[in-house]
Amino acid sequence: MLKSMVQKGRMPHAMLFAEQSGCGALPLVLATVQFMFCRARKALAGGDEKWLLKGLFGDNPETAAPTTDSCEICSSCIKIRNLSHPDFHFVFPINTTQLVEKGKKAPIDAYYEIFRELVKKNPYFSEQDLYNAMELENKMGLIGVNEANWLINRLSFSAYEGGDKVVLIMFPERMNLEAANKLLKSIEEPTEDTYFFLITNAPGKIIQTIRSRCRLIEVPPIENEALAAALAEKYKMDPEKAAMWASCAQGSFGRAIELIEESEADSEDFSDFSSLMRLAQEKNLPGLINLAADLARRGKEAQKNFCRSALKILRQMYVIKLGKEDIAYLNPNQREEIEALAKNLKAEGFEQYYAIFNDTIECIERNVNAKFVFSDLCNALYQNI
Repeated sequence: MLKSMVQKGRMPHAMLFAEQSGCGALPLVLATVQFMFCRARKALAGGDEKWLLKGLFGDNPETAAPTTDSCEICSSCIKIRNLSHPDFHFVFPINTTQLVEKGKKAPIDAYYEIFRELVKKNPYFSEQDLYNAMELENKMGLIGVNEANWLINRLSFSAYEGGDKVVLIMFPERMNLEAANKLLKSIEEPTEDTYFFLITNAPGKIIQTIRSRCRLIEVPPIENEALAAALAEKYKMDPEKAAMWASCAQGSFGRAIELIEESEADSEDFSDFSSLMRLAQEKNLPGLINLAADLARRGKEAQKNFCRSALKILRQMYVIKLGKEDIAYLNPNQREEIEALAKNLKAEGFEQYYAIFNDTIECIERNVNAKFVFSDLCNALYQNI
């Protein structure tokens, strides 16, 4: 569909790609942008510049050149693939980090090399992977007014190579109101041949004025068979094991990578969740207080990730209580522990447990003091388990 839009000259000027983290929106967008910029495709579409095609594909360019995808070898394709094309700009949440400039937030292009390396390593990365790559420690990323002004300034110049200008905005839900208002006019009334691609894991959290100006494209989870084949190739594992991991990942290649890497080492979040539930079951209040203090010392994104992991494990435990293990998607290395934890809980209590962890995530996002937040979490579990 996207290729057809490009070929027919009907690309919307603003597109919002919504996905479950790791399902492939970024590779999809990069492939689309590469197709847009591909010099061979443009030459074929225009029926001219035969010298270009001959230089790329030899004496028979009409038969050798691709007609349904980018050529992969022209200068534009290479630049897009390396995220180095001068007319391809990208914006993502940032914050102060020792890797860029000590003590203050640098212009966003100072973070580009970190972003490029992350994309080359794993284009299915999560928001937390981005923060880990930038070593943000206990800080959350933000797309603020400085980033918006930087982008507006870049877009005010003519295209360096005389064609389209493309902007990629990762995690636009991290854009504050001032930045959104700055960018609104550019998105609503872009200059000719300027295109915005936004990728989100939480479309409902994007400011309505931005969301309403974009064409929404929902990127579905990857089919299990295709995901299993990709995992088998990447990790050189047998098909049966790859199929198991694909089932656990529920259509997310990024999540599958995370699960496999977690299986090779102990998962800190799982270990802490297991300790939390056991201490609550044993009514060990001093132990819960110590664990709450440990959790409070983590960064905000790590704290939220712990709560999200807890919610996933709670789901698995609840499904086990209902006798539906075939849809629990258990990590085989954690199966025994999860089954043991579930055995001591009542099915009717899981709604309350879910509410406790969801309230904790909300408090973290509202910047409530972390010591209060996790003390309250442990106290709630102590009282309700």
